Amino acid sequence: MILQTAVTSGFILLLSQLCIAIFLLVTGLYFLFKREKRLHRLLSGILLFWFLLHLKDMLLLNDTTADMNLERLCICIDILAVPSCAFLLFELTSPGWFSWRRAIIHEIPFLVLLGLYGIHPNKVVFYLDISIALIYALYVILQLFRTIPEYNRTLRENFSNTDNLDLEWLWKLLVFFILFLFAWIYSALLVSDNADILYNLTSLVLWSIICCNIHKQQPLVLTETVEPVGTTASETADDQSRPEFAAALEHLFTEEKIWLNPRLTISEVAHQLGTNRTYLSDYLNRSLKTTFYEFVNEYRVRAVAEQLEVPENSLTIEAIAESCGFNSISTFRRVFIRRFGCTPTRYRLRRGNRRSVAH
Repeated sequence: MILQTAVTSGFILLLSQLCIAIFLLVTGLYFLFKREKRLHRLLSGILLFWFLLHLKDMLLLNDTTADMNLERLCICIDILAVPSCAFLLFELTSPGWFSWRRAIIHEIPFLVLLGLYGIHPNKVVFYLDISIALIYALYVILQLFRTIPEYNRTLRENFSNTDNLDLEWLWKLLVFFILFLFAWIYSALLVSDNADILYNLTSLVLWSIICCNIHKQQPLVLTETVEPVGTTASETADDQSRPEFAAALEHLFTEEKIWLNPRLTISEVAHQLGTNRTYLSDYLNRSLKTTFYEFVNEYRVRAVAEQLEVPENSLTIEAIAESCGFNSISTFRRVFIRRFGCTPTRYRLRRGNRRSVAH
């Protein structure tokens, strides 16, 4: 019975290793040949690196005669993958962050400990390596609590549509990453088939979530226009309450209705005003107490509400939202509920009932 259980556990372990290895290889090659974005290239390199780590385990650790020193050496090698996750997370929240210089700096402590253990296998060095990896992972988690809100604030200050740009999914991933971290520690300290199976399955789920979301993720590109003609930075700073472009901004939105462009960005508006993205953002934030995202979508959602109040309007709510500049129904509903305190459907029914009573 014990032998049968061991054989079954060994087979499941091998199957889980094959699944995660194949997944890492296939997705790594996919993003390698896709090469559309800097983020894709980085993800490809990390996936293929993880594939080599899993391949190493399959070749070296499936032998029942493998000793404890070899097991620990392989774990020390696996620890090199911990910073690679950080590279991806930091690049997501701070586009352009990754460089080979930064990568080497982050890897140096783990490379040194790996070398020390390789030269002189010592239990103290092994546990020190795991402890530093855990501290490093906690540091990354704390950094993300700061950088994710900063990133999303930047989006709202520069884009009217944040679909496929926002990193709200990273909050859910962060929770799963913590669970994954515990699974890794469990498998590292308790060398067993069950621990390794748990680690492989958790890893497979984690990378599936990451790859799916990064595949949809659009790069954050902020373009800066030239300095506004005839206006110096000091003059702008002195008159943030009512800059020269304020009247032109109101004209663009009330008369020309540029908010109908679903992909409108603050850089495009600044260009039409002959000003700078930074100046315009400062005016919206400091004087109007709003962000570009909220400013534009306020015009859009008011236009939708006006159309919903017209009984003769037979268009669907989705069609009305799209005609008013929303290209995401989920974003539209979120903005509408925040603005009016009810769903668009309820708003339409409520306004229709009021008109019926009035007549």
